[in-house]
Amino acid sequence: MAKVKHVLSAVFSNCIAVLSLSIAGIAILIGLLFVPSKTFAGTYEGWHTGYAFGALYGSSGWVVQQTDFANHSPYYCPNDPAAYWSFGTVVTEDSPITFHTSTGNTYNWSDLTLTDIGDISCSQGNYWVDVYFGRYKPDQDPCDCNNAEEHCYSGAVNCCADAINFGRQWRSYS
Repeated sequence: MAKVKHVLSAVFSNCIAVLSLSIAGIAILIGLLFVPSKTFAGTYEGWHTGYAFGALYGSSGWVVQQTDFANHSPYYCPNDPAAYWSFGTVVTEDSPITFHTSTGNTYNWSDLTLTDIGDISCSQGNYWVDVYFGRYKPDQDPCDCNNAEEHCYSGAVNCCADAINFGRQWRSYS
C-alpha cells in the first residue's frame, strides 16, 4: 500500500508539473498576442493632395488634426492595397511637409496619421495620401474649403490656402 501511495504521489506531482508548464505556456502565448510591435510597411509612392477645415471628426471617429491624412476606403477602392490600412497607421514622408501653427509660425513634419477616408471615385490612384493642413483662418476669411462640412478656428494663417498651395504632388513614404 505504501508503494502504491508513493507511485500515485509521483504521478500526481508529474501531472501538476505538466499542468503548471501548460498554464505558463498559455500565459506566455496570450502575452505575446498583446505585445505592441512596429512593423516596417515598406516604401510606397503615390499622389499627395491637401485638405483643410472639413468635418471635425474623420471616418475613424477621431478628431482630425494637422499632420493627419486620409486615404481610400476598401469599400470604394478595393484594388488599392493602402485602403486596407487601419486607422491610426503612421506613415513617414521621405521629405517633410511644412505646416502653419495658429500664430503663423511654420514647422516641418514627416509622420502622418491615418484618421480619415476620401476620394471615393479612386481617381488619385493607389497609395494616395490626402494631407490634413488644419482649421486655422483669419477672422475675415470665410470658413469654406470646398468640403460638405466646415469647422474652422481663428488664426493668423489660412490652412485652406496651405492645402491649395500644396497642390498635387508625387511623393514617397514608408
